[in-house]
Amino acid sequence: MSIEIENLYKEYQKKGNKLVALDNISLNIKEGEFIGLLGPNGAGKTTLTKILTTLLLPTAGDAYINDVSIRDDKRIRKMVGAVFGESGGRSLYYRLSVEDNLLFYSTLSGLSKNVAKRRISSLLNYFDLEEKRKTLVMKLSTGMKAKVLLIRALIPFPQVLLLDEPTLGFDAESSEKAKDLLNEFNREFGTTILLTSHNFPEIDELTSRLILIDSGKIVQDCKPNLFKKTAVQEYVHLIFSLPPLPTDGFGMSKLPTEVFKKLVKDSAGADILSLKEKDSFNFVYEATVQPRQFPLNETISRITVLILRASGEIFKIAPSMPSLKESFLAFLALNKQETLEREEKSIDEIFTFPIQEEDV
Repeated sequence: MSIEIENLYKEYQKKGNKLVALDNISLNIKEGEFIGLLGPNGAGKTTLTKILTTLLLPTAGDAYINDVSIRDDKRIRKMVGAVFGESGGRSLYYRLSVEDNLLFYSTLSGLSKNVAKRRISSLLNYFDLEEKRKTLVMKLSTGMKAKVLLIRALIPFPQVLLLDEPTLGFDAESSEKAKDLLNEFNREFGTTILLTSHNFPEIDELTSRLILIDSGKIVQDCKPNLFKKTAVQEYVHLIFSLPPLPTDGFGMSKLPTEVFKKLVKDSAGADILSLKEKDSFNFVYEATVQPRQFPLNETISRITVLILRASGEIFKIAPSMPSLKESFLAFLALNKQETLEREEKSIDEIFTFPIQEEDV
């Protein structure tokens, strides 16, 4: 087992009030897993990451990395590399050069100077920072500081990487390079990676397991595709043409958008999420349809028949998976609604008393 978390609880005191950041979380992560950690702001993601890196102590509970308790900070820090989403590079020494910063942290990790220099050169070259080797950190751009922070975490070839917004401030090309490198560390060295990010395409592309935290509790733990199917139903992407339809009683013609929406709802049991003109001259439309009443394949069949009966033509009709971002937002909304319903039910139970008949 790479990471084992047992009833981890963390609370803060803020102006005399208790704020629960982690509420008895338990979790197991196997060696070599690439995990995506998602949640809204204030959910407890950063608190969890900082506890695992020994920067914070839990109020109660414990966590282990390769069977070593996080309370044994010296041993943990030799196994773990971390980035904490600070594009300003506050944890770097501003008046030291890039190379001196990286050599200093390499020494803390127990690397020999020769090994550290080779790895530093390779990683600086990879991220196009070789010419900035002797530059003071204070003179770097925001994106460059973010790269140095990621390089610092990778130099020791850690067994576990805890990454909180590691590509914050990266340009598009550097983000792609970072993703490729993280994949390679995970594949070649079996590095266990826990990645927290609001970059949903990045999470979707890299991770094989999603863990969602909300209000200090784990509310979902599954594979990304399963989560997307569960949180938001698959929809149908459709490109088609329809001739103008006559309106009742006017002898005129109109575009079939409203009529088509009603037909899809009544006959296919589905909702049209979007419908727009793609080619107005040839009456070609593009639509996104979400099944409601029937399974996905039956919905596709019913829409196909509708269009053919109306003398239309289908250019594309296929199921589409919702994006991770869409699924995440839908899941949070559903989770919030369920929480409100539970709270309302609890309040109703408190103020509802059984009515007893009076003794006769």
